[in-house]
Amino acid sequence: MNLGKKILNNVFQIKNVISASIVGSYTESKNLDKVGDIDVVVVCKKLSKKLITKLIQNVYKINKENLKKKIIVNSTFGPLKISSKKLLPVHLMIYDVNSHKDHVTSSPFTCYDWERSKLYKGISLKQIFPVRNLQLSDFILSRRSPNEYLQDLLKNRISIREYGFKNKKVIIKKKFVKLDQRNRGEFVYHIINFLIINLNKFIQNKNTKIKNNKFDNFFLKITKNDRKLLKDFKNLKQKKEKKLLFYKPEILILAEKFIIKYNKFLKNLNKEYVKLNFIRHAKTKENVNKTFVGSGSDPDIIYKKKYNKNFEKFDLIITSNLKRSKSTTRFFKAKKIVQNELINEINYGLADGMSFNELKKNYPNIINSWKKGIDIKYPKGENSTDVKRRVNKFFKYLKKINNKEKILIITHSFFLRVLLSVVLNFNLKSIYKLQIDHLKKFRILKKKNNFYSDLDRKDIKRFYNQLYD
Repeated sequence: MNLGKKILNNVFQIKNVISASIVGSYTESKNLDKVGDIDVVVVCKKLSKKLITKLIQNVYKINKENLKKKIIVNSTFGPLKISSKKLLPVHLMIYDVNSHKDHVTSSPFTCYDWERSKLYKGISLKQIFPVRNLQLSDFILSRRSPNEYLQDLLKNRISIREYGFKNKKVIIKKKFVKLDQRNRGEFVYHIINFLIINLNKFIQNKNTKIKNNKFDNFFLKITKNDRKLLKDFKNLKQKKEKKLLFYKPEILILAEKFIIKYNKFLKNLNKEYVKLNFIRHAKTKENVNKTFVGSGSDPDIIYKKKYNKNFEKFDLIITSNLKRSKSTTRFFKAKKIVQNELINEINYGLADGMSFNELKKNYPNIINSWKKGIDIKYPKGENSTDVKRRVNKFFKYLKKINNKEKILIITHSFFLRVLLSVVLNFNLKSIYKLQIDHLKKFRILKKKNNFYSDLDRKDIKRFYNQLYD
């Protein structure tokens, strides 16, 4: 049995553990002379000081066997490397389900790469809470973004997180570690390597790792054919493969130069996408009364002063045919406003205007069908599948729109639920659980005839919890 499997067996035997994965370089090469450390991700039901201590102890038990190098455990979170030629660092990252979800939300790059691993026991990380895909906004808003890397470099530090214990509670503390002689080079390599890999994953919309000539060509594309910069990076890579433990302070300049060029490339890339901003109309009195308000009802919105502060500008605004959608345009500015019936609210038919209890009393067969997972139509109205057809037709309509950089689509709650199920691959039968706030913005990117989610990851996590918790 190889060392990786021994580690997995030792940590997974603890009752509270539901998932144990080996990620990173060890999944590509089992040669311990080539890998810098072994990265292990553990997800448990509930964190405790006792559990964390037990996991670390179980990894150290492997030292009793005849190993070439003795194991040392690094239980912090971050790209910090332990420098030693005689020891084998095991980077043990421990989460419970909620903290893993938080990590996916704040660090999608890292977690997306972890999902590539096939070396795991128990539930896969993707099954617990998937990243789904990388988004353009991740390169600005997420942890380990280019600008966060740049700030750490300029201050000669690495940001890491580690567990602390206070009144029997487990807390995560953020701290900064000064870059030492080895971590200078390791950190610079880590930054450039993963910035390129992650951007390629976004552009290709696939969780694959770019290598060799394709990597070099993409490096040159990002840096506008800066061959000297590429040569310096390849020299750094050779030193890293030889496990050099000393790098001069000047190596940090390599990463700084690359990040500046990388950010310029990102800025230009951003211009290639049309920003489609979907929102639910402003609130109506009927929404307050919690009745079924579909395309058969046409109330106006409740006008509130706080809405008047927006006036965000768009090249185009698309509304439904309903008054509450059209009236919401008053809170924004646009060069052009058009209507499209495809984004109308669902047609509740004879149930329009009813409360849930009234629907249950008058049409009990609808409630019974829902319990059986049947997508039944409302009496003389639509069902979820009908709305999904309209969503797909609307995407085809959007493909025809060109020469617009920023578009606002003012639609309705059920239409947005179905749209989100298409974009995020949610089960259509469960979308009634999704809570869509009025005027909350959901962004999707369009490039040529392709669409890409660019949603707030906190919203994705919230929707996931609404569906599955």
